[in-house]
Amino acid sequence: MAKTLFDKIWDNHVVNTVEGGTAVLYIDRHFIHEVTSPQAFDGLASRNIPVFRTAQTIATADHNVPTENQHLPISEPLSKFQVDKLIENCDKYGVSLYGLGHPFQGIVHVIGPELGITQPGMTIVCGDSHTSTHGAFGCIAFGIGTSQVEQVLASQCLLQLKPKQMRINVEGTLHQGVTAKDVILYIISKLTTSGGTGYFVEYAGSTIRNLSMEGRMTICNMSIEMGAKGGLIAPDEKTFDYVNGKKFAPKDAAFDKAVSYWKTLPSDENASFDVEFTFHASDIMPMVTYGTNPGMGMGVRQSIPEPIDPANRNSFDKSLSYMGLHAGESLLGKEIQHVFIGSCTNSRMEDLRLVADYVKGKQKAPHVKAMIVPGSKQVEAQVILEGLDHIFKAAGFDFREPGCSACLGMNEDKIPANEYCVSTSNRNFEGRQGPGARTILTSPLMAAAAAINGKIIDVSLDSTSLILLMEKFTLLQSTAVPLPNEDIDTDQIIPARFLKATTRDGFGDNLFRDWRYHPDGSQKSDFILNNPIYKGAILVAGRNFGCGSSREHAAWAIADYGFKAVVSSFFADIFKGNALNNGLLPVTVSDRFLNKIFEAIENDPNARLEINLENQSISISNSSEVEFFEMDPYKKICLLNGYDDIDFLLSQKAIISTFEENNRYPFNPIK
Repeated sequence: MAKTLFDKIWDNHVVNTVEGGTAVLYIDRHFIHEVTSPQAFDGLASRNIPVFRTAQTIATADHNVPTENQHLPISEPLSKFQVDKLIENCDKYGVSLYGLGHPFQGIVHVIGPELGITQPGMTIVCGDSHTSTHGAFGCIAFGIGTSQVEQVLASQCLLQLKPKQMRINVEGTLHQGVTAKDVILYIISKLTTSGGTGYFVEYAGSTIRNLSMEGRMTICNMSIEMGAKGGLIAPDEKTFDYVNGKKFAPKDAAFDKAVSYWKTLPSDENASFDVEFTFHASDIMPMVTYGTNPGMGMGVRQSIPEPIDPANRNSFDKSLSYMGLHAGESLLGKEIQHVFIGSCTNSRMEDLRLVADYVKGKQKAPHVKAMIVPGSKQVEAQVILEGLDHIFKAAGFDFREPGCSACLGMNEDKIPANEYCVSTSNRNFEGRQGPGARTILTSPLMAAAAAINGKIIDVSLDSTSLILLMEKFTLLQSTAVPLPNEDIDTDQIIPARFLKATTRDGFGDNLFRDWRYHPDGSQKSDFILNNPIYKGAILVAGRNFGCGSSREHAAWAIADYGFKAVVSSFFADIFKGNALNNGLLPVTVSDRFLNKIFEAIENDPNARLEINLENQSISISNSSEVEFFEMDPYKKICLLNGYDDIDFLLSQKAIISTFEENNRYPFNPIK
């Protein structure tokens, strides 16, 4: 039978299959960083077990490290504590760490490919949603929550259900000034932030094949922004040439053997996908986002549209209000105050060379603060070797040291409230770059042009170019708390600035922080969740709840507040898994039934919900309305009996070891 690229890699990594079709999936590479690993190491310590395969685990510090004076001790106490904890854990368990000062340090999804740790045919995970970046090499790569980080540390395996598969074809030649970032922003604008939920995406077509490896990484990086589990691209000669000679890539005869295997991976000609889309490069122009999720994007020459679905009007208007924009408005000529060029999406040499070519001999606008943050120490060194740092500084740009930086504002690199930042990162969520910050996502070329001109311009016409907030909660006095707005992301559930912790406790106080508190830290007395009577209730949410990051902190915050279950008509895949791993039940109902719940609450504030996990049913009090929901059989058993995934995986160690002995992948451990 014809197989897809995904099928071939998946089938080669299934160690065992358990009840309900859940696979014990072997993981070739496990990347960790300071934000999502400390609680996982605590789990190992509580069980008194080692890291199962230290040679396949690679650590770096990136999320909240400073991007200035990295030779000095970290001054921010919570950031220092997290980084110190990573150093302590890696030393204790024998894990390779590329910390501050190490020549291999950098953003986790930049260092893997540039060091040759990332290779075709692998399974790769990290406690970070943008692990999908590595799919550019023909890998199954995806983000996981902290509970799953602990699973991999303990067993080098994960319990996974096989996702559906989608293929996205992009055909034709891109216009001048249009880059890989524009391609993926265009796709997301068409498919929405939930269009890929439940799928692993293979990108194909002549446009994708003609992209560089850096461009392919940008495409795969943002797969998660349309809800997909991950994205991947078939390996080819460009892939092999990129990997060849890298620090940890196979050498000589071993490399030739690896290439022979890698060439067998592309999808068979007659392989079938669950769904398929085709886009044309000629339709894609330089892209800008105008709202508070990556799906709210448009060509730079277009005007902000009206919402297609009237039901989304409230969320749409709230998003534009946050951004200080309105439907029908054009962003051409929009004055901006900040430019951030960096992140795991666009901080590689190709990105920075493109920026340098554009800004050479020019000066940034006086009112714009422009920051360039390389993705790694190796990128930083190459920039200096080529003299690009002098070009940046001469143009008035601030060239920093490696880190995630203003992508998510966990360190000091934040954007002030109500100011616009043109950013090459991957998310434009509310408060993502700082409380009240207004983010406009673009390509590095568009960002460079905005810095020089002090406003958004169309680089495809530039002759110098080289190439959901909720309005209110309904008051409820019983066991259901309604949150009707759609696309509530993890940064809204628990803002990134509150993730500097090394335990799972205490996040409930900051659940929906920016909605519950005034800027001075005082509580909003009329906000429903500030009333303690709702602890232990059922949270009822609008469609696409939990989109965004793979960080498990969102589930911790909801559970820590006291919620036992969340009801919605659509959950982001990673959030759903994280919830189940923390005893928080996500119940997926139909849009019709969800509307019935909201109507019942509106008509009777004392309306109650009843969820019967054994029968997999949910009902509304004082109503005959009952609906049955689907549930992973394995996870149902775990919830009903208090079983633990780690205990199960530990019981599989002999099978896992046998699998490793017979694994056909030309594996070479990291030394």
